[in-house]
Amino acid sequence: MQKLSAMDAAFLYLETPETPMHIAGLSICEPPDGEHNPYEAFKSQIAARLHEVPSFHRILMPTPFNIDHPSWVNADTVDFDYHVRHAALPKPGTVDQLRSLIERLHSQPLDRERPLWQFHVIEGLKTGHFALYTKMHHACLDGGGGIMAMDILSDREPVPRPPLPRAQIPIQTQRPGFFEVLGSAYGSFLQQQVRILQSMPTMAKALADTVKLTLEGQGFELKNLKPAPKTPFNVRIGAQRAYGYTAIDIKEAKSVGKHLDATINDLVLACCGGALRRYLAAKQQLPKDSLVAGVPVSLREMGDTSNSNQVTGVATDIGSNIEDPIERLRHVQTSMGREKQKLGALKDVIPRDLSFFGAPLLATALAGAFGKSEVANALPAYVNVAISNVPAARRHLYFAGAKVVGYFPVSIPYHGCALNITLHGYVDRLDFGLTACRKAVPDVQQIADLILDEFKALRNAALPRETDATAAPAAKPKKPARKAAVAKAAASASA
Repeated sequence: MQKLSAMDAAFLYLETPETPMHIAGLSICEPPDGEHNPYEAFKSQIAARLHEVPSFHRILMPTPFNIDHPSWVNADTVDFDYHVRHAALPKPGTVDQLRSLIERLHSQPLDRERPLWQFHVIEGLKTGHFALYTKMHHACLDGGGGIMAMDILSDREPVPRPPLPRAQIPIQTQRPGFFEVLGSAYGSFLQQQVRILQSMPTMAKALADTVKLTLEGQGFELKNLKPAPKTPFNVRIGAQRAYGYTAIDIKEAKSVGKHLDATINDLVLACCGGALRRYLAAKQQLPKDSLVAGVPVSLREMGDTSNSNQVTGVATDIGSNIEDPIERLRHVQTSMGREKQKLGALKDVIPRDLSFFGAPLLATALAGAFGKSEVANALPAYVNVAISNVPAARRHLYFAGAKVVGYFPVSIPYHGCALNITLHGYVDRLDFGLTACRKAVPDVQQIADLILDEFKALRNAALPRETDATAAPAAKPKKPARKAAVAKAAASASA
């Protein structure tokens, strides 16, 4: 038995029919030569390696009377016909058709009576590729944990590795009794009170450091206390999803970042700010103040391979009120630097596990009431959009011999934040996935296309093309820009 942490359990409590709390990935796969049945091959590989991924063979067990967070216990059986599904696109098999299918699949909550994951093998793309949609509940793992799970299920070579011996991976099959679970809940309450008392001096110092940074480190400004501006994204969302994706050449991004002394994260935030600026301006809904992005930050220590959620977040300006791309980037760097300083002061005292009597009942009731009301439409906005960068593989992955040529995330919008932009660094690209409430942002692919346009604008401003090939190099030569590349499947779809 393993009790869920407060952070893991929160994703269960926040889940409603309008807000399913699973994260997913869309992999575009190139079949190997010869006869290949991707569905049967992939299902067989998952079955052989299931014991290597803890979250794939465990189910939820509630605490008696729902007085505390539930626990994970091992499932008696895993129904592979339910967990690994097959689908085929109708002809002609366009990317628009694929996105429509992903939107429907991502709108459907997972069955809590089973292990909280489901994969769909999707054939029929006109390019000859097939797609793999992998869905896992956020209560099981965070973005980093999801990447680690996919690393276990995939290979770095075309020939699949043999599964690890089951004897090397102990799986507890005996379920705890009623009184054992009840006693564990009361014991955890007492332990939490002790930990809170012990951490109070450290927490007081961290809070004092944060206040000092706010007042002195960057200069105190009343405008920093204002909420984010209201936008069409800050609304109560519906159950249906909209999805878009794009990709940026990571070598070009690094070249621009090196020239401007900026990180990849800085570039991404600035490009998203520019894209949202143009999108909202075209609708005559652009606020005069900068949009604010909620940016998740991992708390996972180096070498930590656990599946639990270990994440917090910061809220930072993305310069949507600034037209010039380089000036916008500098604004993002300043804002993000300030937020990183605050997080550094608080990071070590952020509670990662906390509970209170009756947490499942009360938290679930509050989330349900919030979702059914119009509160999200009326409340001031804390953030306007979620933007997350999750590190992924730098080498190609293979699923049952099929090469993954595109690896696009599919994530979670929520009430008051109807747009989520998540990206993976995969091989030589940054693969973006934009997930939104269909009612609030039905044309989300437009934003995806604008992100690529904004990167080109930033690249051209930072690395203008040389007009005189014979001119003597400057003290810091500017390299000619190269055309941004996207994933093979995305490129063929846009043709």
